[in-house]
Amino acid sequence: MAPDKVSLDMYRDTVLGALSNTSRPAIVVGHSFAGIVIAAVAEQAPEKVKTLVFVAAYLPHDGASLLSLAQQDHDAKIGPHLQIDKEKGIAVVEYSARAELFANDGPAPLKAKLPDLILDEPVAPLVTPVHVTDTRFGQVDKVYVHTSVDQVISPAFQAKMVGSTPVRNSVTLLTGHLPFLTDPDGLAKAIEGAAE
Repeated sequence: MAPDKVSLDMYRDTVLGALSNTSRPAIVVGHSFAGIVIAAVAEQAPEKVKTLVFVAAYLPHDGASLLSLAQQDHDAKIGPHLQIDKEKGIAVVEYSARAELFANDGPAPLKAKLPDLILDEPVAPLVTPVHVTDTRFGQVDKVYVHTSVDQVISPAFQAKMVGSTPVRNSVTLLTGHLPFLTDPDGLAKAIEGAAE
């Protein structure tokens, strides 16, 4: 699909489609930008969500987008390495910076492979404001998994977001932005804890 055909609503509806097959509320996990996606899911169908788990993720307020939140994160290191290709409608992270930005805590073999695993992102979903309300998204149980050496969404900004959108519980992993690659056991334990 062409990048200019991809929308935030499409991402949300893909998750809602998966949840339509569940017989009970689910634990829905969102990493990074997907924090905005799962917030949109909870706003649309709060009855389908038991708990939202934000993993090194954007935790939005009404009207926020990835762009608007990222612009407030003055400690993040990704900004100078992010280019927008308007002609193609994609956001591109500089190839040579990918390993250290995303897996600064990872072993050398992971860092060697990582640049080829990171995909360019369609721009439209990243700049689209999400609409959330206190009566829907606001009432859904939330847990935040902080990543304490993150260079993409800084630890300070993660804390700031949690301070303005309260969560029931938070856990901190000593990882960079990709704990599912650098501390999968710790992340699994954090998600399992959210299920309790």
